[in-house]
Amino acid sequence: MITPNMLTSIRIGLVPPMLYSYLYMPKNGETVAFFIFIFSALTDVLDGFIARKYGMVTKLGTVLDPLADKMMLISVLTIFVLKQKISIWILIVMTLKELLMIGGAYFLYSNEDVVIPANIYGKASTFMFYVSGFSIILDLGMGSIFMNLFALLNIISLFIYFYRFVSVKA
Repeated sequence: MITPNMLTSIRIGLVPPMLYSYLYMPKNGETVAFFIFIFSALTDVLDGFIARKYGMVTKLGTVLDPLADKMMLISVLTIFVLKQKISIWILIVMTLKELLMIGGAYFLYSNEDVVIPANIYGKASTFMFYVSGFSIILDLGMGSIFMNLFALLNIISLFIYFYRFVSVKA
């Protein structure tokens, strides 16, 4: 049986081929990257579904899953900036946000009794990341609008997590 941690590990392993194909494959590189990105999105959804449905949530998974998300997110945004498909401000803001979340997670998990659940903005942001990424890779006109919406949802999500964190710690 495939475990959620196996799927998450696969997602981590998809980052280098995604980067390589998009940046260095002159023929069909973006197409290969697109399918890697789709597979990554599917394994992201599937690992969360399996973990919750079958009670397979583990400490390792709670570390690896966000790590895989952050690795793919920052990698995809970086290649989009390098290929001049998005503005660098999105990469900078999202990288800073992810660093803040890592710092917050450290404080959060140092007290194991505290768990802050995902919020709807975080889930919507992840969905919008995949939609915007697909749109940009496919050169659809709405890609930059979707990417800006992704960034906005991501920032809102950060503030909600911060508010919940402060409320729980108070």
